[in-house]
Amino acid sequence: MALTTNVTCPFCSLLCDDLSVRSDHGQLDVSANACRLARQGFASPLPPAEARLKGIPATDGQAVKAAAKLLQKSNKPLIAGLGTDVDGIRAALQLAEKTGAALLHAQERYGAHNLNALQARGGIMTTLAEVKNRADTVVLVGNNVTGDYPRFMERFINNPHSLFTSQNRKLAYLGRPGRRELDECAGHAPVVISGHGIEIADNLALLRARLAQGRPSGGSSTPAAKTRKLDQVAGMIRDAEYGVLVWSPAALPQDHADLVISSIHDLLRDLNTRQRCAGLSLGGSNGGASFQTVATWQTGFPAGIDFRNGCPSATGADTSDADCLLWVSAFSGEPPPALDAPTIILSASRSGAADADVYIPVGIPGVDHPGNLFRTDSIVNMPLKKVRDSALPGAARVIRDIISETEGKPE
Repeated sequence: MALTTNVTCPFCSLLCDDLSVRSDHGQLDVSANACRLARQGFASPLPPAEARLKGIPATDGQAVKAAAKLLQKSNKPLIAGLGTDVDGIRAALQLAEKTGAALLHAQERYGAHNLNALQARGGIMTTLAEVKNRADTVVLVGNNVTGDYPRFMERFINNPHSLFTSQNRKLAYLGRPGRRELDECAGHAPVVISGHGIEIADNLALLRARLAQGRPSGGSSTPAAKTRKLDQVAGMIRDAEYGVLVWSPAALPQDHADLVISSIHDLLRDLNTRQRCAGLSLGGSNGGASFQTVATWQTGFPAGIDFRNGCPSATGADTSDADCLLWVSAFSGEPPPALDAPTIILSASRSGAADADVYIPVGIPGVDHPGNLFRTDSIVNMPLKKVRDSALPGAARVIRDIISETEGKPE
């Protein structure tokens, strides 16, 4: 039995780096600082280290050659999923350039809400460290904002080791908090202004009006109880030395997500004329934050990248015309979407392997091989350790083998 400490967990974009993981003959157990995502992720069994061609066992070399041939024959290849680490994303971009492919991350539909608002209005953003150490007032916007980030409250709201006393932190919700969120922040006596759908955007507009001098918080149709809560939250924000609004695009009503995020940025812009207040978006798990960062520095585009014209350009999310799919899923093992085209799967699970034209098992970054990932705030690039004895290759190595095959070079 081996114990590895100070392990970075790759299974959400908080990238908590204080885990202790025990390994016993390939079976992993998180013995310290586990959340449900860490327990599930590190306990993932190794897939059989055997590639498949249309369900028939094959060697890795045979599978790589078959994948290269499918991509070479394709006119409109698509590289999607992209659940991998920084090295895997760099390799995927290189393959896209070589084969004239489009790239689409599995979580791009959520990240697009942030990008749309930032392109239209700009943004004033902060980091996880600033939230932990400096924020004295935090407003969470959305429904169960931290549901996919189980240790956010523990590490950044209730952390007793922050530079300032976390017990004095004030907390509010614009939306419907999850039960776990309410339990974890009960000591802060949070103010909750419940709402769903377009109500969240309406409540942001009312709060913005209240914070503007000489303007009321609501009209005659606003219930008195809500008006009192809006006034209370407005007072909290006005008195804050460092206020932060936190949201997760996936936790917002999708029909109104662009509007809600734009309203947040409008409020932040107003507030920063007289005080310090910033935003923090939670998202980018499964390599999503890394894809946006790496793609931006390599191509100038953070999402929806298309090399089909020989150089990178922005494309929409409609990739229904793809005639070959390379699906990369090294974290969750999520199967690819149904597509009437040849499919190549690089995955840490056997999900979808039986139906794929080519299936090649790959290791999980931070479990089966070392790597790097960008955190949700896109500021810190966290190193990942290898904690399991595994011979599975990383997605980057397999993709580069495919590149070599497409160029006619030896593997």
